[in-house]
Amino acid sequence: MSANRNRGRIRSKRGEISTPIITILVTVAALAVTGIAVSWMLSTGAAAANQGALMIVGSPVVQNDTLYLTVRNIGNANASISSCLLGGQNATRSDVIQAGKSMVLNITFSGANFTTGTILKGSLNTDQGILPFSAFVQ
Repeated sequence: MSANRNRGRIRSKRGEISTPIITILVTVAALAVTGIAVSWMLSTGAAAANQGALMIVGSPVVQNDTLYLTVRNIGNANASISSCLLGGQNATRSDVIQAGKSMVLNITFSGANFTTGTILKGSLNTDQGILPFSAFVQ
């Protein structure tokens, strides 16, 4: 009788996957998913880290119809300035500020009549986004 019991147990184990094989399959799947996630994070991080970042240095000043301001690129890629908006006036630009460098911009707004003693809100439109600033009219 005990021989018949053992045969029944052996037959039931034939169709099952053993526990060590399941453990190995789960481990391999987890390592594959982890590898894909790490690869994605590294590629995304590298792309995000390679960009320009502009900041205004000092205080922008307007004299007559010309805006004087210094812009520094603190990023690690070049940044392009496409236009400047100041007090409702627009001026087109085509300046490129290299990574780690500063540039003094003299932007003329032809036909503009800014009131002396006022503070105007403005923005530089760049390939890295919009950089807002305020400028004092002398």
